This record gives sequence, C-alpha cells and structure tokens, in this order.
Amino acid sequence: MIKKFFVTLITCSIFLVSCNNDDDSSINKETRIPIEERNALDDEAITQFLNDFYFNPTTGRLTKFDTITGNDDDAYPALKTIAKQDDLGIWYAENPNHIGTGESIVSNDSTSIYLSYITSYFVATNSTDYTRKYGDIGTYKNITSINTGDGSALQDPDFYYFIPTATEIKNGVKRENLELKNFVEGLKHFKTTDRAITDLYNFQGVIILPSRLAFARNKYYTGSSLTDYSSYRDASFIFNFELPKIEKRTTE
Repeated sequence: MIKKFFVTLITCSIFLVSCNNDDDSSINKETRIPIEERNALDDEAITQFLNDFYFNPTTGRLTKFDTITGNDDDAYPALKTIAKQDDLGIWYAENPNHIGTGESIVSNDSTSIYLSYITSYFVATNSTDYTRKYGDIGTYKNITSINTGDGSALQDPDFYYFIPTATEIKNGVKRENLELKNFVEGLKHFKTTDRAITDLYNFQGVIILPSRLAFARNKYYTGSSLTDYSSYRDASFIFNFELPKIEKRTTE
C-alpha cells in the first residue's frame, strides 16, 4: 500500500513538472531576460528602427528605406533625425510635411479624440535569426478603414480610452489591461490637423512606447479574458497616426 502511494506520488510529480514545462514553452524566450536587459534591448531596437524608417512624403506612413522599387529615398530624413524622447521615455516625431496646428488633448478622461492610425509592435530580440534588434514587426489593432483606403478616423480607440463594464471589473479587468496611459501622454505632444474626419489620412506623426511604457509584463485583456502571456508581453509599440479632431468629453 505504501509502495503504491509513493509510485502514485512520483507519477503526479512528473506530470506536474511536465505541465509546467509545457506552459513555460509558450512564453517567448526573450521575455525571460531580466528587466534591465529588456530595457536596454528595447532602447537599442528602437534606435535601429528610427534609423531605418522615414515618413512617406505623400501619406505620412512610416516607410523603410530602400523598400520601394525605383524610389530614391535617400533625401528623406530618417526618423532618428527628427525624433525626440520626453522625460517619461516616450519617443515621438512630427511629420515635417504635415504638422498639426490646432488643439491639444488634456487627458483621455476629459478629451474625446478622432484618430486615423496604423499601429504595430515588436518584441526586441538578440536572436541571430534577425539582422535588426526589432526583428519581426506585427500588427496591433489596425483600423479597417485605413486598410480599405477610406481613411475615416475612429473615435476613442480602446488603447486610448477604455472603461471596463461592471462584469469586467468583477472579473478583475482594469483600464491598464487594455488602455495605454503612455500613449495618452505621448499624444499630448501633438495638435489636431483640423481636417474632416472622413478625409483620406495623412499621418502627422509617430509615437513609440518601449515595452516598459506599454503593457510590460502586466496582464492583457483580450476582450474575453485576462492573459499573462499574450503577444504583447514585453512588446514595444509604434503608433503612426493623424489626429484630425478632438472634443470635450461629455459625461452621462
């Protein structure tokens, strides 16, 4: 009887270790590095990104040098030459061909915005599989109208303003699980372009959040559940956008 108990205990222990290994394998190895190394790697990757991309002079979309056939883009300024980093560590740059001169937001709780945008993200890597530290660049919540060419601005995207429902709050969802407060802080560096929200976009700027200023290693809300190990763990975010209009938020 005792022998059978120990056999069972050993079997259960092996099973638990196996499950833990399976769970651990789903985490990007790059997310296991210490925070200090992660921050330094993010900074290096962002510097490379800023050197590799520029504002398309026609649309304001971020474009990588030497990727458009027949386009002599050497004369265009790299983002690195015009980008600034504020005291929080947020990188931002204004498109010199399309600078907003209107109003600025106060806060996401008091200011409602209309935004045309393309958003992307990367998890900085030391892997030799990549020539650049930013590795693969993924898509994050791109607005459908941009992809279809309509260009209509969206009001209050959830990474700008997100209020959980009573049910979500009961399930532990917080604003920080979807809303990016440092995107809001970055947006304060820009003014509205005062164009119609239905106009075809002409992106006025870029905001880049290193992972420590984005979701870092916090839980992310997918819309149905909270997860520790989403694609956005340790991810840095890039927002290429136009802010045509803002309004004072009304409270019900």
